[in-house]
Parts: sequence; C-alpha cells; structure tokens
Amino acid sequence: PRATRWMAAVLLAASLAAAGASPPVRAFGLGASAIAPRWDGAANAGPLGRAADALFMARFRAKLAAEYGTDSVAPPGSYEGITDLIVGLHERDGGASSAHVEAASHRVLRSLFPNWPPLNPPGTVGLLHWFGVLFARPFPAFSARLNAWVTWLAAQWLMGRCELRDVDDPLDMAKLAAGDGRKQLLYVQRCRYLEETKCASVCVNTCKTPTQLFFNADMGVALTIEPNYETLECQFKFGVPPSPLDDAEARAVACFSECPSRRGFGPAVVGPAVTASDAASRLAAVARQCSRMGE
Repeated sequence: PRATRWMAAVLLAASLAAAGASPPVRAFGLGASAIAPRWDGAANAGPLGRAADALFMARFRAKLAAEYGTDSVAPPGSYEGITDLIVGLHERDGGASSAHVEAASHRVLRSLFPNWPPLNPPGTVGLLHWFGVLFARPFPAFSARLNAWVTWLAAQWLMGRCELRDVDDPLDMAKLAAGDGRKQLLYVQRCRYLEETKCASVCVNTCKTPTQLFFNADMGVALTIEPNYETLECQFKFGVPPSPLDDAEARAVACFSECPSRRGFGPAVVGPAVTASDAASRLAAVARQCSRMGE
C-alpha cells in the first residue's frame, strides 16, 4: 500500500509538472462565502436528538480511551475529550508511523460494534461480517444508500451538519461500483472533526483512511471520503471505491499553523473561532508539506 501511495503521488506530481503547475501542496483557509455555520454542541443536535448524541459520544470516547490506555481529563460529554484522545492516538508513536495510527483508529471503529451474531470467521466482527454476507454483497445498491442514511442519522454530532445528496460527478459515476448514485453521497457542510483537531494528518490517518478501510473491508460497502481543506466540507461517496490517486491528493496538503500535532498531546482547541474570518486567521497554513502525514 505504501509503494502504491508513493507511485500515485509521483504520477500526480509529474502530471502537474508537465502541465506547468506547482506541486499540489495546499494551504488551509476557510472560504467565508461557502462555509456553513459552526456546530454548537450546546445548541445543535443530530436527527436522533441530544440524548442519542450523548450516548454515541460516550461510547466512542470509551473505545478511544481503551485504545489509548487512559481517558482525557476533559469533562464527560465534552467534544474536547474526543479530540484530546484522537490527537493522543495520533501522537502515541511520535507521529512517525501513519500505518500505526490508521490501524489504531480502525480498531476503534471495529470495537464500536458487537461480535454477534456468532459463527463469523476469526478476525472478523460478527455484526459487520454478517452485514456483508446478508446485505452488502447481495444488495449493494441498497447497502450503499442505507449506510449513507445511517451515517447521516447517527454521526452529525461528530462531523457537523450533513445532508444526503446524489453522486453525480462524472468521474465518480465512472467508478461507481454499487447503485446509481441517488442519495449515496453524504455531504458534510463544515467538518467539526477537522476544524477542532486542526490537523490534516489527523483527518487522513484517523478518519479518511481507517473509515474507508472499515466500510470497504469490514462491511463490504464501497466508500471514498473526499475532504476539502479550504472550506472544511467533506464528501462521503458510498458506492465509489477509493483509489491511490484520491489518497495521494488528500495527503498533498500544507501543515496548519495551529496544528496540535506540532505541539504534542493536549487540548486541540486553543479558543473558539466564532466567525469564518476568525477561523481563517487561526488556521492559516505554513507553506510546507504536513509533517505528520506519513507515507
């Protein structure tokens, strides 16, 4: 996989060089005209309500703490506790191995689901394995739409406001492996996860890559995640398998000036960014490749 990533990155850089373009290392900035309102944990709630959000957050935090080895000192029910643990996992090996970070994040995702029904093969999670057998493989279009809907229903507390859209980009449609694209795209208006952790490497190595692996390998549902570091938007494209080029593009990003991975483990949030212009000034990038992105 690492060799494939390097090859994709080299091909991407070569194609841009041939076209007279600069290497695809992007600065982080918030498009004030396009960005959605910031998620307010005290005022906003997902479709299932605050009680369900609190339950999901508590379970996710417990699994993160189990993987990391200790809990955050942040108050229970706070999003800061989630980001503390995520950054802690990211920095546990000194940030030197993206593969270790991805593997730890993948284990956390798998641990959220029960190892039931029984009779699943060793190394698999019961619920995930049988979903693949009973739904994903025989009903791929239904499974793609179902997972887009369930993610919209249950994960807005983690990612921020989301809406279901159609996969309609011609390039995505050409790669579509399941369904016709209708209601298979989960559009995240302003990713809370990325905004609060302030780190492209955290985005790629604790969310994009392990989540894609989780859906594609554990559930048998094709998924490509495409973050936008300039607007904080993100697209979960269910039914579209990931490619090495997608991965290379997501990793070709400059380091963020407030990136907590440049400071070590600790609260990721320096202070609330109330307006888009405030957020843009806080999250201005330095002109270099993200130092913790990995290969």
